[in-house]
Amino acid sequence: MIKTLPLAEAVAQLDLPGIERNLFSSPSWLDVIRKTYGTRLFIKYLERDGRVVSYIPYTVVHNFLEWKICQCSYCDYCDGVVESPEHWRLFFEDLRREFPRYRIAIRNLRDCHARQAGVFELLSQEYCHVLDTRPDLEALWRGSHDSHKAAVTQARRKGVTVRRCGREYLRDFYRLHLSVRKNKYRIFPQPFHFFENIWEAYMPQGRGFLLGAFDPDGQFIGGNIYLVCGDTLYYKFNTSSQAALAFRPNNVLFWEGICLAKELGLSWLDLGSSGPEQTGLIRFKEHAGARRMEISHLGYHPPDYKFSRKRILKAMTWVFTRRWMPEACLRWGSRIMYHYLA
Repeated sequence: MIKTLPLAEAVAQLDLPGIERNLFSSPSWLDVIRKTYGTRLFIKYLERDGRVVSYIPYTVVHNFLEWKICQCSYCDYCDGVVESPEHWRLFFEDLRREFPRYRIAIRNLRDCHARQAGVFELLSQEYCHVLDTRPDLEALWRGSHDSHKAAVTQARRKGVTVRRCGREYLRDFYRLHLSVRKNKYRIFPQPFHFFENIWEAYMPQGRGFLLGAFDPDGQFIGGNIYLVCGDTLYYKFNTSSQAALAFRPNNVLFWEGICLAKELGLSWLDLGSSGPEQTGLIRFKEHAGARRMEISHLGYHPPDYKFSRKRILKAMTWVFTRRWMPEACLRWGSRIMYHYLA
């Protein structure tokens, strides 16, 4: 029999195998999501002889735009710990019974049983890149592309320095993050409160780091936020000044992230997701020596499902990211609208 508990209760009461095996199913990350966006998070699980053998974390999204069950909102991917395709079919049927009018959305990387269950349609795919950081630094340097090594060397010759930053630099990071999202990608930035919650959950415990790049005049020109979960360092957020790209801050920040992973004794560096159309980002990750994996977007919708009204979000995004829109207005808009991007 399938059982269901709110995430916090499940973590407190159950021994959930592999709960910390990746960032996006970990309690710390999901609690950041809950605190920032008020997301409703649950665990469905199956037991054998009093032990949890299969479980999935999921979010319940119910607003004026759409109704859906997502594994999980605001995550690059989110694999459950599921023993077999049959267990996935049982979870699916239980979700359908409980939420008959909701669509179901799965972001899957390593859980082959979700793909084999025969209940989901493959909607699309994107990429995730992972770098094996177990070799020594010299081998990792040799394994990167010549263009990546040249960019790191160039940054150093131009006087770029990288250091671990305290919380006083979080606003500098966010200022560049907002500018890049608005002017380059034309999308909403996450609200600043999201990064504050990440800081509280990870940085004081030594499980998160903001690496900042500084030009020869000491100006903050780029930053990476790295988070630790299990044996993996996650390259979660990157930003840089578009006016300072000649200093090649992104390359040197990434190389320093590799050095950080080695210092912490971690085995892997997760570089996050990339859409197939993001050819420049994919090339950057692969030139750094990372290997490509596929994230499968799986889904189901009931026959009478009313499809989402995301065109409203598209219109709001178009307005708020216009070049004439003051950044203060975009920050206000992100606090309101990002809750609907689940």
